[in-house]
Amino acid sequence: MAASFNPYYGEPKIQALQKARDEQVPELLDLPGAVVHARTFSSDDPAALGWDDLRRIMYDEGLVTLRGADAATIETAKTKLGSFDPKLHFWDLFLADAETIWDVCGKIVDVALPEGLIRVGDEELTPQKAREIQAFLADQGVSPFSTDALLGKLFPGRLIALQGANDKIVAAGFAAMTHNSHSPFNNSAWVGLIAVDPALRGLGLGKYMDALCNLAAVTELGAGSTMEFVAQDNAPSRAMLESCGLRQLDGVSVVMFSTSTDRITK
Repeated sequence: MAASFNPYYGEPKIQALQKARDEQVPELLDLPGAVVHARTFSSDDPAALGWDDLRRIMYDEGLVTLRGADAATIETAKTKLGSFDPKLHFWDLFLADAETIWDVCGKIVDVALPEGLIRVGDEELTPQKAREIQAFLADQGVSPFSTDALLGKLFPGRLIALQGANDKIVAAGFAAMTHNSHSPFNNSAWVGLIAVDPALRGLGLGKYMDALCNLAAVTELGAGSTMEFVAQDNAPSRAMLESCGLRQLDGVSVVMFSTSTDRITK
């Protein structure tokens, strides 16, 4: 009998996070304050979720993420999680409504791909192809999700990839509905895991992939808006998001509280 396929990828810590989140999905789908993420435990309303739960997760895993947190929530988190001496990693939150995505991103993808590149067909998105995409993402410094999460088997998600000669993956991205009905972002899709082969940068493929994923979020997943996160010092990615119609949401951030100084992904 053939060995069972392992859907997790990366170093042991990352695989453990992927496995823990995948196993929690049924619970997270209807848990106030919880985000259906596929790697770190995330909350968009820590008061509703409960700080005791977040402290337990910090103890077990060494990191939690607050999504859409305002200054008051971040200060409260510093107090509630202070015993762990956490290091804070920040990302700005960008948002666009579906109408803007239709208008702006539709124009971006309505161009021909560079010669030799094609989009991976839906029928080709097998667990084995998703494994190739996991490896590609990791090579670009983007910590991947499990193949089950990437293929939309656990929650509504859309994996998109481009390939070139010899079916080699050269670009990838992902969109998913990660907020449950209790969330202030319940109708918004998260877009991320955007990566491009360094040898093909400068051709606009990052913007093209980002536009494809945002369009998939509104046309295939039914999102009323899309969100993306970007580090405050990542000028190229900020420009890419803005070129796709997204704008920074003032007054809130995505903040990872971690016992490590290292970010686990870009």
